[in-house]
Amino acid sequence: MQIGFLGGTREVGRIGIAVKSGKTKVLLDYGVMLDHEPGFPMHIPPKEVDALILTHSHLDHSGALPIFYIANKMPLYTNRLNLELTQILIQDFIRLSGYFLPFEYLELKAMMQSNKHLDFSVEEKVGD
Repeated sequence: MQIGFLGGTREVGRIGIAVKSGKTKVLLDYGVMLDHEPGFPMHIPPKEVDALILTHSHLDHSGALPIFYIANKMPLYTNRLNLELTQILIQDFIRLSGYFLPFEYLELKAMMQSNKHLDFSVEEKVGD
């Protein structure tokens, strides 16, 4: 197993953690840093990611996830409450942002539709 941090190691915000096991790569969280201009984690090509896992809805963990739905559809694993809170927070982030964001409401909608709801103590197999 390989783990790589794409952001958030020396700061609060823009967390992204890539986990690779065999041929499968998942991304744990992909957030923003809220500053004068939003900061994003290091780029990872969406075609290299098999699935996204959202741990919780804070924007520093969820705010950049819609980037992966610009031209792709991949599963997003989280629980129902996380998803609902994330939608509200990202909608506000898009609406209130005075800066260019690399995604819009369409990508947020695609993300919401790609969710694979997980309840506590439920296991899900991803990839090989």
